[in-house]
Amino acid sequence: MTHDRHPFTPHSSTSGQAFSAGRRAGFFLFLITLLAIPVLQPLFTTQISCGFDTVFHLWRAVQAGALLDEGILFSRWAPHMAHGYGYPLFLYQSPFSAQLTAVLHSLNLSWPVALNMVYGLGIVASGWTMWWLARTFWDDWGGLVAAVAYLYAPFHAYVAFYRASLSETVSWSLPPLVLWGLYRWQREKSSWGLGTAVFSFILLIYTHDVTAYAFLPLFVGWILLWGIDGRFGRRNFGEPLKAGRSWQVIGRGGLALLLGIGGSAFFWLPAILERNAIQFGRANSAWPFLYFNNFLPLDQLLALPRNADPSLLNDWPLRALGSLLLIVALTGAGLAWRRSDRSRWLVGFLLAGLAGYVFLTVSWSEFLWTAVPQLAAFQFPWRFLAPASFLAAFLCGGLGKVYPQISQINADFYFSLRLRASALNLLAIVVLAVGHWGWLYPDLCDAPGNLSVAGMVRWEQATQTLGSTASGELLPRAVEIVPDPVEPPAWEARLDPASLPDEATVLATVYQPLATKIELETAVPFQATLRIFNFPGWRVTVNGRPVPITRADPEGWITVPVPDGRSTIQASFGETPLRQGADGVSLVSMVLLLGLIWQARRSNQYSVNSNQLLNTDYRPRITEYWPLLTVALLLIAAKLLLVDAGQTPLRQARLQDRALAGVEQPMQVTLGTPDNPAQVRLWGLDEWEGGSTGSAGLSRSEQTVPADTPLTLTLYWQALQPLTANYKVGLTLLDENGVRWSDEGLRDYRWLRNPPPTSGWPTDQYALTAYFIDMLPGTPPGDYQLQLSFFEEGNLTPLTFYSADGRPLGPQLELGTVTLRPPDDPWPATLPMQHRLEITDGTTTLLGSNLDRTEATPGDPLLVTLFWSAEEASSAELGLVDEAGEPAASWPVTFPDYGEGVWRSQLLLRLPVSLGNGRYQWQLTFPNGLTVKWGELAITAPERLMTMPEVETAVNITLSEQASLVGFSLEDGTIAAGETVNLELVWQAVMELSESYRVFVHVLGDDGRIVAQADSLPANWTRPTTGWLPGEYIRDAHSLTLPPQLPPGDYTLVTGLYLPNGSRLQQPNGQDQIPLTTITIP
Repeated sequence: MTHDRHPFTPHSSTSGQAFSAGRRAGFFLFLITLLAIPVLQPLFTTQISCGFDTVFHLWRAVQAGALLDEGILFSRWAPHMAHGYGYPLFLYQSPFSAQLTAVLHSLNLSWPVALNMVYGLGIVASGWTMWWLARTFWDDWGGLVAAVAYLYAPFHAYVAFYRASLSETVSWSLPPLVLWGLYRWQREKSSWGLGTAVFSFILLIYTHDVTAYAFLPLFVGWILLWGIDGRFGRRNFGEPLKAGRSWQVIGRGGLALLLGIGGSAFFWLPAILERNAIQFGRANSAWPFLYFNNFLPLDQLLALPRNADPSLLNDWPLRALGSLLLIVALTGAGLAWRRSDRSRWLVGFLLAGLAGYVFLTVSWSEFLWTAVPQLAAFQFPWRFLAPASFLAAFLCGGLGKVYPQISQINADFYFSLRLRASALNLLAIVVLAVGHWGWLYPDLCDAPGNLSVAGMVRWEQATQTLGSTASGELLPRAVEIVPDPVEPPAWEARLDPASLPDEATVLATVYQPLATKIELETAVPFQATLRIFNFPGWRVTVNGRPVPITRADPEGWITVPVPDGRSTIQASFGETPLRQGADGVSLVSMVLLLGLIWQARRSNQYSVNSNQLLNTDYRPRITEYWPLLTVALLLIAAKLLLVDAGQTPLRQARLQDRALAGVEQPMQVTLGTPDNPAQVRLWGLDEWEGGSTGSAGLSRSEQTVPADTPLTLTLYWQALQPLTANYKVGLTLLDENGVRWSDEGLRDYRWLRNPPPTSGWPTDQYALTAYFIDMLPGTPPGDYQLQLSFFEEGNLTPLTFYSADGRPLGPQLELGTVTLRPPDDPWPATLPMQHRLEITDGTTTLLGSNLDRTEATPGDPLLVTLFWSAEEASSAELGLVDEAGEPAASWPVTFPDYGEGVWRSQLLLRLPVSLGNGRYQWQLTFPNGLTVKWGELAITAPERLMTMPEVETAVNITLSEQASLVGFSLEDGTIAAGETVNLELVWQAVMELSESYRVFVHVLGDDGRIVAQADSLPANWTRPTTGWLPGEYIRDAHSLTLPPQLPPGDYTLVTGLYLPNGSRLQQPNGQDQIPLTTITIP
């Protein structure tokens, strides 16, 4: 009896045929590698991609390499991470790709080269394994088309280069092997199939467990497929089914999958069941990591071929299945369906799987994500683009199948059919490759300088990350704060010297990655602290006896009791009972697998029909290889010579000849300072529907959105000169009173990566910023203005906007009107409120209130927020009452009938200038006399000067009939360059001022240019004009330092009052500044 053999092992009667088949397989694997070169091109460098996770995976490899140098092949504990105190990284994150990178580095490859090589191996291997699977059903040509589709799938490139998940990139090569093995095992009882399926599944878990979980429903469906339709077990309809009964086929596949699950239990079981030992909630602590913020828009899911713009500083492709891939997949499915009814169950299964996985990525499936809490563990619905891309690529292979019963009609027709099929397949290969080249241009970055465990700790501290994870979600639960790194590093000094009593002496220490031995002598017992985060698996003995471990608060370090005398402390990390049980499950699964393989090899005869290479309906002639090679070489040449050079729409700079093409709403605006008004250019904006021309000649827009839907805005910027400071974008939604109705913080647009800090912006590229602008909960419908600012990150100083003709537009730029509709879902009563009240007059219910301050001075503006619901429009009176209950101020309040839900009123009030010292309460009075009081406001009135003080020089000029400059005093009219001008102004309030004006003091040259200035609120920011009592005098001191290189001559000192928007109060003669005196520079 002959036994089951490896697919490359020939039977004696078919050795020549098998040799030819093996040579053919080698050619196709070589061809797939050749076709993959454009995909691999970004990896042919000593730099690394600037993707989200690239550096994380690099540090994981560095940690794995440090363990490998110590002879440790596998450890669940990363001893050098988290500032050197340890991190259970490899208990929860699959380590295979990091270990493979470390092995390549040990062969004298640099870390960046080793990392890129593993990325590349994962990409190429995915093409190989897809071909190996797809050729079983679609022949070599179909397998090749499927392999190219898989290699060039947009999401594949996104994962490899932009998300830059090394483990996920490598994992893409394994699902095809699992399915191939299951098919061969179920269909033919092939021991090679069984081994391939089980070991590939184990490796998939060990490479990227999340991918395995995403593919698991597909594996289960695949097993059921071959049992439900027995025709798949036959080469022809009349041939008897050799795989056994349907339930036997399903049972055999289920057994293989269970062995894979059991064999990998050593990893996944502790990773799931020990999740309560870490701070996993951190993973979902920020909005970008919540599943309901990660459903794909349809235009992104079905993205068209894109332009990889080399002039865009932060070019970032979409997470996409891709329109081209889907069209070719559906075409392949249709052709396979029509060509033979033997394929229809398979095609139907693949289409159903594709539809199901795509459904999980869009918001239509949110009800399912809510109903099945296990889905939330995936975090990102777009993760399911991986199995969706796999299924779409698999279906693309349907283009390549030609069935024997068709070919047997006549030779001429068959030749013609093959010729047309070959042309179609070549066209599909070209379309799938070229159409997705726009995803193959990631930005490249230099790797961190010190690629060692010490460098890793410094990088953690500099980037405020822990253990190569985004949120520090694997931090042991016992840790409340992460101490700063120590010197020498913690792995070289585990014993905390601060825990040693004065009477203790350390005799010897041995520090290893997973073990520590300390010999010491002490005259008194004490609690020793080891600078290792306490985590299940650590065991400590003192003098050979186990001791209980307690955690140090708040660091979470290990502490153990040490008696007096001479003691030896030994700490080691090992398996917990749970992990030992999981290891046992894996061991038993492997024993069962070996037994099944031995039994299958004894009972299963080898035949030509069971040979993967010989079991094909069509074997290309050698003459058909040349077109394939020619196309592959032409594709490489076209990308290098045409696309990379910017000669095609797939890679073309939008910024050319000092113009940016393709901006939906262009704007001729620059930003800067009076002496340098063109530091940054704002090219325009997108995602902003409609448009009208404003008074400044700018494009202004209007958009209508529900109040509970974030507003999305995309802006285009260019640095016109190197910037020394880092600037931030401010976007604020304001009502007609200037009250803000949007959240203070902006949310980055989910589908774009932000540009680097502005200090790193080159002048020959443009940057794209996009944000979500969230309305405050309870915002009512109405018209609002969207205002833009661009301010320095450190001191919040804004740059000024300038029009195309150089006219200053102010520090804020109005972009347009936003019309808010009522929210799609009524605002709930659970909105956060400072003061909950719950009082109603039968028509209007006051639910609560927010107060922006509890202390103020007379004339101050303050914001009172009311939360309410109303059955019909009504009104009330808001007031302040003093400690005796007497009314001190009042303001009318209206409650419009906005409809169902809770609404927010934001009342920007100004306290009466005459308000006296004391404590007041807020009170709302309903029309029926019902009142409610809440909160407290402490008023501190300033000391007022009602008698005119002496001034050196009288002025007596009134500005806009609101305030008068009585006079000023100047220390000296002759001042040297570089010295300080000390000036005191005296103002008098003519009437109550409703707005807070600022005082400017400028020193002007002969040409009117400002050479020195001081701008502030009056009296050194202590007496805003809103608090001036009519008739009151206000002393206002200013100091101006003159430039050291100021040329000799006469300069004019001027002053005035202005608002932040740039408007000034004017003299009766129309001038907006008051000349004071002439300063002479000798």
